[in-house]
Amino acid sequence: MQLDAVHADMESFAAADSVDALTALCRDKARALGFDSFVYALRVPTDFADARLIMIDGYPPGWVSHYMGEAFYDIDPVMKYCADHVIPLQWSDIAAAPGDTGHRVMNEAAAFGLRAGISMPIHSPQGEFGVLSFALDAASPHASDVTRHALPRIQLLAAYLHEAVRRVSGLGQGVQGRTLTERERECLRWAADGKTSSEIAQILNMAESTANFHLRNAMLKLDVSNRQHAVAKAALQGLIHPRPF
Repeated sequence: MQLDAVHADMESFAAADSVDALTALCRDKARALGFDSFVYALRVPTDFADARLIMIDGYPPGWVSHYMGEAFYDIDPVMKYCADHVIPLQWSDIAAAPGDTGHRVMNEAAAFGLRAGISMPIHSPQGEFGVLSFALDAASPHASDVTRHALPRIQLLAAYLHEAVRRVSGLGQGVQGRTLTERERECLRWAADGKTSSEIAQILNMAESTANFHLRNAMLKLDVSNRQHAVAKAALQGLIHPRPF
């Protein structure tokens, strides 16, 4: 992997100012790496019952709508891998038995020309989860070489693309306007561990009324109606973390 190419990737994604520009960049990068198509999908946590989905679709027409309509994301072995790992996956490494539900996903993807590929998981500090995938028709005699050589490059591409998508989509701007104070985050962290207001007050050396004050302020900023919801939403949005960081 040449350093000049890495710098070019970094500069091109940093300069992109729209989803269309990012789509064109992804298409160019896919072709340069020897792939036929690509997709980038990002799940942005809003609630536990639902989430916002940002997608840059460069896959064959009809596949993404079919995938979503069949709820393949619940049984897709690629998605299962990406949810638990931080390094890229070559699809050829997936071991799905003919009777597995995951085997159905891969077979139907192949029918759309998605027979070989590589997927890179993206796990954001803000709680976002994404996947960048490049694919090609395995009928090519060089398919395995293409995916193997793309492994180190796709890790960097995914990082640059994710940062660019967050910037272009304005992700995080709403949270920045209602940042929690350190005391509010401390109180929420202890509440997340099941501590009562009285116990939080003792731990943080403050009056119980002061602990309740900070918790109420956090609830107002997070636009929630109770303490449990405040803890869940703060954790979902990456506003509170376990110590020491």
